[in-house]
Amino acid sequence: MRNPIQALLLCALPLIQRVASWSDEPHMLIAYIAYENLNDNEKATIDRIFAHSHDKDFDNIISAATWPDHIKTPDPRRSHHSFPFERSEILDIFNDWHYVKTPYNPTKVHLPPKHLYGHKGKHNAAGITKHIYRTLVSIKKKPKYGSYYSYNFYLKYFIHLFADIHQPLHTLNFFNGHLINGDKGGNDITVTYGGLNGNIHYLCDSIFNSRRKKWPTVDVQKLKRDATTLMNSFPAHAFRSQLRIPRDKIAYIDTIVHQAYELALEYVYNKLPMHDLSKDKIFPVSKMFVTQLKNVLNHQMVLAGYRLAQYLKDILENVPDDLKGQDNSADIQHSGGRSSLEGPRFEGKPIPNPLLGLDSTRTGHHHHHH
Repeated sequence: MRNPIQALLLCALPLIQRVASWSDEPHMLIAYIAYENLNDNEKATIDRIFAHSHDKDFDNIISAATWPDHIKTPDPRRSHHSFPFERSEILDIFNDWHYVKTPYNPTKVHLPPKHLYGHKGKHNAAGITKHIYRTLVSIKKKPKYGSYYSYNFYLKYFIHLFADIHQPLHTLNFFNGHLINGDKGGNDITVTYGGLNGNIHYLCDSIFNSRRKKWPTVDVQKLKRDATTLMNSFPAHAFRSQLRIPRDKIAYIDTIVHQAYELALEYVYNKLPMHDLSKDKIFPVSKMFVTQLKNVLNHQMVLAGYRLAQYLKDILENVPDDLKGQDNSADIQHSGGRSSLEGPRFEGKPIPNPLLGLDSTRTGHHHHHH
């Protein structure tokens, strides 16, 4: 047995996890699986957009996928997770975007409208992903539309939230007599297995602590190898109908959410004592429960990556040529952009003076409007 202090710390860790989303690692894996399913032109376009990120610490698809979690207000008890380049951020206005609060109320407690309709409207993971997809596809390559700034903001959120709607516990809010305001997607439910306690939402986000690597400390080469292993374990053809996405990709986002919701019922809630679930009890779960759920979560993670590639193809096809660098107007100030996935891309132009730092990029934003 580990020393008892360590064991205590391990128990405490999952309990103080904020309402977040898949941990960094599943987000990074999903993004990289999607990237690997793009063609070279599509990769070059997305690399170029992220290379011109306003935030240089998130300038490739792997780090970009984690950005929406890194701009949130950190839980004060988790401040040991912040990194030298990170201040404690305050952009918590977007927090509701990370999940869809579909009510699950099997014991039929009375619910006020705010809970009955908590999953409706635009300001949740389904509504925002639809909005971003619709907006970026409708650009139709129109010259001088959008900017590197808006594309970075939209794509970082799209990649992140599209992954979140595949995490079953991001798609519902469970109610019973003890949890009259809902369980926050499992955040209020503590389970115990193999001597460890944790809230079920966090355990799903990190696939039972098996996917806890963080940006920027992650070993990117190992992450890429892990993604390849996952694609070999769950090849695209094995998903069959789940990868036959209909032409209406916007309506299909509701299907994705519904499929994840059904998985939450089947693999989590239907195996727990629904009448008894409450904040102040700890519920033991079996090894079988954990094994099955881990498999479902790994499956969902790879599926999210394959599906994401199909959505990104539509978005990237509609990026204006001046942002793709296929005419020179947007390029004068942006020639130094490089993606940390691809290494430097000089494109035969002078590299801006690194001493100018970000200013060269910042002023560059005004140049494509002349």
